[in-house]
Amino acid sequence: MNKLKQIVSKSDFLSRIAKSSLCYYESMVGTRMARTLHKEELKRAATVKNALDTIRQRWPNTDSGEKESPIFILSAGWRSGSTLLQRLVMSKDNILVWGEPYSHSGLFDGLAMPIKALTQNWPADHWFIDHYAPAELSNLWVANLYPDVRALQKANLCYMQALFKHPAEELGFSRWGVKDVRLTIDHAHFLKWLYPHAKFLFLYRNPYKAYMSYRPARSWYKQWPNQPVFTPKAFAEHWLELLSGYIDGQEEIGGLLIQYEDLCGDSFDVGPLQDYLGMAIDSSVLKNKVGGSYTKSSDVPGYELRQVRRIVEPLASSVGYKYGEW
Repeated sequence: MNKLKQIVSKSDFLSRIAKSSLCYYESMVGTRMARTLHKEELKRAATVKNALDTIRQRWPNTDSGEKESPIFILSAGWRSGSTLLQRLVMSKDNILVWGEPYSHSGLFDGLAMPIKALTQNWPADHWFIDHYAPAELSNLWVANLYPDVRALQKANLCYMQALFKHPAEELGFSRWGVKDVRLTIDHAHFLKWLYPHAKFLFLYRNPYKAYMSYRPARSWYKQWPNQPVFTPKAFAEHWLELLSGYIDGQEEIGGLLIQYEDLCGDSFDVGPLQDYLGMAIDSSVLKNKVGGSYTKSSDVPGYELRQVRRIVEPLASSVGYKYGEW
């Protein structure tokens, strides 16, 4: 390679050809520097949790100070009893729990993305407004000029309040919450950053039974329109991602992990749930079946359930769900 470089460097013609070829190549794939930086970015785990560690180091005064305690019900996918738990939470106290609001839109993904992008190096410190005297701005290079991270946090709080809290208050509710079947533990970290006193209920169900119940639909989206959940594999991957995150992160979040089979059992004790949420609950709601679907296992091709098994094991077995026990 070194000899080839020497030969090329001694020939104006070959040098021009080499530069022209490099220029053409970079026009197709980008410069070497850009590609190297991109590889480094892809290696970095772009999560809210990691970004929050960065925020606490770079901007230590970003505790929201919010005293409100909304309730977030995060379910490991569809057909796992999230609506039943939602109704149970709303059964007695004056609370409105919104159900999968604007589900196709990836609403919480969009809110969390600016947080996930924050690193030790980006944005640069001198891009923030507090590094400048306002009177000097017109004489400075201000192509990048950002409000501080606390303003970003307040903007997110205002958004959440305008979309969820204020409409609930207008309807006469004193407390609010959100139920969703798409939110990961990373979303929970984002919501906890906004609402340090929020309550989190992490719900999950036997993935084989959940898929059987989901099967008649098979037309919904994890995120519309590019992340459909049309297949057993996609359903199982969604279940695995959500539940593995809930199990690993629920203690750090300070949430409560709930199994659907316990929730629907005859001996479910609402006491711990009431104590955790700080509110009264009417357990008779659990006896009142509303909606839902049922599919017999004999109606589901075995190869579909085996597709589910290939994805959800060994986690499913570790939480008590054995293949074939349905």
